[in-house]
Amino acid sequence: MSHQLHSPSLIIFSFAALLLCVLLLTAAPSRAEQTIAAGAGALSTNARLNFRVVMPRFLRFRVGTANATINLISFAPNATQVGDNIGVTGAGGDAGGSTVNVGVWSNAGQIIITPTNNSAGSGLRAIAVADGAVNYNQIITTPSSALLPAPTLANAGGTATLVTPTLLPVTLRTATWAYSFANTTVPAASTFGTSARGGRVTYTASSP
Repeated sequence: MSHQLHSPSLIIFSFAALLLCVLLLTAAPSRAEQTIAAGAGALSTNARLNFRVVMPRFLRFRVGTANATINLISFAPNATQVGDNIGVTGAGGDAGGSTVNVGVWSNAGQIIITPTNNSAGSGLRAIAVADGAVNYNQIITTPSSALLPAPTLANAGGTATLVTPTLLPVTLRTATWAYSFANTTVPAASTFGTSARGGRVTYTASSP
């Protein structure tokens, strides 16, 4: 039987190498700076950190209730009001009456708002085809702020508007849009519109 002898210097070297590996593994995640001041009297030293913020490019847009709800703006002039050329306010807005809250928040440059509708150019259709339709030009939108203007609605969709930036490329704008029924025509007695009959308007906010 043979016996293998380890010299003291070999054992000490192996232990030192193991200790060095442990220290390196323990210190690896740390990236902090450390400095040392020593001696008599007042001492001063410093240690530095670097900071970074990664911000995504985004566009957030609100028209009406701030969740998945699609508000239904409804107008119902009474018999003495129909066709008298006096605008009629409605109901269903999240800001009261027929008024909705609107907001645009973005850091993606100039924002444009474009309206479209699902009427295929025919307007808000009646329940019975024979009763015709109400033109989208009868729905008037009045913004509370010129910095967040409201598109003009039309059977073909409407006119797009530009939102005034806060400071390009950033836009932070809120306002209300008040809707009214112009009441300048006399349609047949019926219910016009809703999402099933051309009454769904989609506003699209977009950036370059």
